[in-house]
Amino acid sequence: MEKNRGLSLVELLITVAILSIVMVIAISFMMTGSRSFTKGNADSTVQKEAELTVNQIEDMIIDINGGVSMIDDADKTELTMYHTEDDGSGTGAMLYSKEAVTWNKSDNNVYCSKWRVNYDDSTGAYAVDASATDNYVDQLLAEHVTSFDVDLSDTLTTTALNGTTRTIVKSVLVKVGYDDGTGIVDYATSPVITLRNRMLLSDDPADIFDEVTPAADTLKLYYSGMETAGVVPIVDRVSEVQRGAVYSIYAMINIGSDVNDLVDWEIAETGTLSTIDNNGILTVGTYEANAYLTITAKYKSNTSKKATGVVKVVGTTPLKSLKSVHILTKSMPAYEAHYGSTVVTEGFRQDEVDAITYKWTVALMGGGREISSVAEDFTDNNKTLDLMIKKDPLNFGQILVITLTAHSDITGETVSDQVMYRINDEGAVGGDSFMERGKGGHHDTDYWFENDWGSNHWYDYYFCDIYGNRISEYDSLLSCITVEDRGCTAYGLFISNDLPVNRSYYIKVICYCSGTDWQGLEKNWQREFIQYIPEVRMYGKSNYESTTVSSIFNFYYVLDGYYEVAWMNQSDPIYEYSVEEFDYEVKDGAVAVVTPQFTGNTVTLGDDCTMHSWGSFTCEGAADKVVLKSMRIRVSMKEHPEIYTYSTVIFE
Repeated sequence: MEKNRGLSLVELLITVAILSIVMVIAISFMMTGSRSFTKGNADSTVQKEAELTVNQIEDMIIDINGGVSMIDDADKTELTMYHTEDDGSGTGAMLYSKEAVTWNKSDNNVYCSKWRVNYDDSTGAYAVDASATDNYVDQLLAEHVTSFDVDLSDTLTTTALNGTTRTIVKSVLVKVGYDDGTGIVDYATSPVITLRNRMLLSDDPADIFDEVTPAADTLKLYYSGMETAGVVPIVDRVSEVQRGAVYSIYAMINIGSDVNDLVDWEIAETGTLSTIDNNGILTVGTYEANAYLTITAKYKSNTSKKATGVVKVVGTTPLKSLKSVHILTKSMPAYEAHYGSTVVTEGFRQDEVDAITYKWTVALMGGGREISSVAEDFTDNNKTLDLMIKKDPLNFGQILVITLTAHSDITGETVSDQVMYRINDEGAVGGDSFMERGKGGHHDTDYWFENDWGSNHWYDYYFCDIYGNRISEYDSLLSCITVEDRGCTAYGLFISNDLPVNRSYYIKVICYCSGTDWQGLEKNWQREFIQYIPEVRMYGKSNYESTTVSSIFNFYYVLDGYYEVAWMNQSDPIYEYSVEEFDYEVKDGAVAVVTPQFTGNTVTLGDDCTMHSWGSFTCEGAADKVVLKSMRIRVSMKEHPEIYTYSTVIFE
């Protein structure tokens, strides 16, 4: 019969040790889980508190219609806001108020305050009414705030005829750092707050507010129109005008008399598509790109009497814009300049791009000769220019100013670009030259001298301006240039990839020759050539074929100043694409996700060196409910991402 025996002391100690280890591990897991839960809960609480604080400040900012300013010192950061509203009496009297959001750096709390602001008719001054019954001061908005910042940098500055400037805040960004006492700091940033109203960047109520009764014999502006009932002042008030609409602007003196026939009108913004005629009729351009229009009326008999008002331009019409035109240097052999062009547009369909008209003009810098004595006749309304220059000694060293102007009847916009061409001093042996940058080291170009060779020759070269004057500041880059002797009548020019690509250069090469030729005749001459090396630039534009989700979007771009094979080499493309912005709408409560995609890295190259790429969309969900709005594509050089272009498609 087997006897039952208990645990020995050694076995008991081993068992206790094992149980202790297991318990320590279990407790460790429990504590770690508890800490993770506590931290996650704290993180969530901090984030919610920070977001709540930002939302409260955002609600205060968005409806402000007067002025805003910001101070930041050792004790506090304070956002000050001024607001105006009708008092409801029907007399046109206004109520003014001042609000402030203050972060006290000593107690890490944020407070909000509000005061009534009164206007004194006798002095024309504004003052805070500290005794107003609806005031409140230092009401607690948030605790444990570790940082507070309001970005007011997105502004527009307008200038009146008398030189007075005003800065208008277009959008605001709020950022708050919050710590609920646990030591865990989280940050909340508002979306960009696009202001509903025009708001000045100012802390002076006299500058912000405009009383109904102005000083005697001064002008004020009013307008009425299809979108506005009655007469509304546009000086320091909120006024919106719709693109494509027509409004009547009134100039009035303090007694209310209409003086339209006594004033001249103008719109201050350059490049505006809007107009105002002699009767104050404002026609807002259908594709007006300016966010604000500054309108001024001044007395014809006394220009010191004037009034300036600003209206905000709104509308849902997709913008179209002829952004710019660029001259592309194709080649510059002796006395022949060959130029191309490309335009940058926004929201244009291909037929609208094709309808753009071009005009070339050529002028002689400094005058002195008729252009017909310098250049042969040329066609001046094409995308390209082929210029034949006469080999007349009087033309040597002259500089031609070549201008290209592009115009779109669709938007009424006109843009231009300009280059200069220097006629070489050595008429018998050549002319100016153009050199593109090569890929992978250098690309060489030979230049020939039409002279009998001599027994001795040597070269010198340096960076210069268009006139051939040395630019000593560029001497440090001479190591990027190599001139190779190809015999006494030619040289090869090499450019290293180390030469910065974001600027253009002129290089002067001087060949010296002395000694005797093969017949024993004495030779002694010097020849100078100036080569132009353009900066590498990229321009782009887009169009589309349809507005369905399965549509193909096309974008075209030019990489100017680079050797041709660089972008034709499909195995190692030098370009990269990315979608920066994409906006679409899904109607009727449907669910769909649309994703743009590029069609590989396929690129076709046109005869004018314009590169063409394309892409399409994939859609998950109700594709028939999707309406495409706009897309912005960024095309950049792979090795030089700082060289890029934006190409925007607007789906109509």
